[in-house]
Amino acid sequence: MTGFDIESHFNILMEAGASGFLSKTATKDQLLTTIKCALRDEAILPMSFLRQLRRAETKVVVNDGDTISSISLNEKEQEVLYEAALGKSNKEIAQKLSMSQRMVGYHLTKIFTLLNVNSRGEAVAKARELRLVPSEVLTING
Repeated sequence: MTGFDIESHFNILMEAGASGFLSKTATKDQLLTTIKCALRDEAILPMSFLRQLRRAETKVVVNDGDTISSISLNEKEQEVLYEAALGKSNKEIAQKLSMSQRMVGYHLTKIFTLLNVNSRGEAVAKARELRLVPSEVLTING
């Protein structure tokens, strides 16, 4: 049971033995049904997560001289990065994408790690360089 976005942790959670996932806002009936399904060794996943599995990730191969690596951003990370490139604050991004500010921060942290940068401005510049966001998108507060 969680209030967090599970997409980026899905494989780890499944390897740890999770049978499924349920929002902490679930009703008593949903909780009971989920427990019964888990006892029957059935998987329980929210429809939003199943839809996410079908969405394509953006994958970029990066050649930094001696090393070649790839960067994959899921759809939410792409959306957050695009909104950040437009100069929007975490609060504005959260409102636009219907998520919490904490989740926006989580996505940005993951993006910073993937792009090996330390700030929004660096992330946007690197994303433009890698063509993860259109180069004509101008940042307002970089």
